[in-house]
Amino acid sequence: MKEGADQPDNFFSPYQKEKHHNNCILHLLIPNNINHDQNLSVSVPLSQRLPSANMDLNSTGASGYIGGDLLHLLLKSHPEFKVRALVRDASKGAAITEAFQQVELVNGGLDDTDIIAQEAKEADIVIHLAATGHLESVQTIYDALANKSKGSKSPYYIQISGASALAAGELADKTRVFGSGSDVIYNDLSGIDSIKSFIRQYPSRAVDNYIISVKEQESPVKTALVIPPIIFGKGRGPGNQRSMQIPDLANATLMRQRGLRVGAGESRWGNIHIQDLSRLFLRLVEKAAEGDQDENIWGANGVFFTGVGEMSFGDISRRVAIAANDFNLIPSNEVDEVDVEEFDRLIPRGSVLLGTNARAGADRAKATLDWEPEMNSLEELIPQAVIDEARALGMKVEQWM
Repeated sequence: MKEGADQPDNFFSPYQKEKHHNNCILHLLIPNNINHDQNLSVSVPLSQRLPSANMDLNSTGASGYIGGDLLHLLLKSHPEFKVRALVRDASKGAAITEAFQQVELVNGGLDDTDIIAQEAKEADIVIHLAATGHLESVQTIYDALANKSKGSKSPYYIQISGASALAAGELADKTRVFGSGSDVIYNDLSGIDSIKSFIRQYPSRAVDNYIISVKEQESPVKTALVIPPIIFGKGRGPGNQRSMQIPDLANATLMRQRGLRVGAGESRWGNIHIQDLSRLFLRLVEKAAEGDQDENIWGANGVFFTGVGEMSFGDISRRVAIAANDFNLIPSNEVDEVDVEEFDRLIPRGSVLLGTNARAGADRAKATLDWEPEMNSLEELIPQAVIDEARALGMKVEQWM
């Protein structure tokens, strides 16, 4: 399936046919860009799937890369959903309305805790896709869900994190050398206890630690923590369709007319196509809407890594430079080793996002969600990322493979 392509016409969620969601309200908290370590939210209400009722969704950040792609998939898979989008920018709200005419707009943002709390009180499911640096909104959502009036259903809370959580040890080490490799690979299925123990060592991962701590309390809220690595591919939402790490590296390569890496280029992150990530979130939403109680999905064990491929950043830099040279965009395919200060000047936070290690697979999702990746690999799509950045810079692409 090509990058950016829609799901095939015969793709249906298991719940699109005969099963019905009973009295569900879904709140999506969705980011405005690929960097899920930055702050932006979405809130989404979901009602029962009966012919006489609509699915109600209330979202913020739906104009973002991850949030927009997930919203596209949710509404394609479940067209009966009724969506309210919480937006702070009128122009972005207009784009959402144009793309998804059934979406109603609500003015607000992450700091509007009264609005967030009220929406969460109405919700059966909350997906918060961009608040790893905004602890107050996370606490507001959880408290509102935990204090809902007692009923027959458990509320569900799905929280996104970022794979830089796995680099917390490196980042705390004053002697670290960006670009160095690591043999440490985390397993979210068999190594869940070691993962939680590792994150607890680093208070800077405030949201991760908060979600882990409430997971282990006697609480009615069913939680899941999703930790994506490099996300790539063209998004399908009405706003930002561009990811960060690979496009930023391609942009810097084209601007300086030579390839670049930080340090030895031996560090590695996993990677996942945006459409595969959206399908994983959709499966969690559908499990929650079904009222799933599986302890391997929710609560203390509900930590999901999503890496389906892995490359060293040196290899990525080499492939970017080769593609740029093949398209006659730069004069050489050589890659320079750049010092940390220069690298971070060319690519904001580049030493962290392209020079640390975050190695983990998607074992839990494959084992519990009946989910497998379907899209092209990062290796296959690096040339397209280079072309997209070249065109954005107004450069002429002279050939295509």
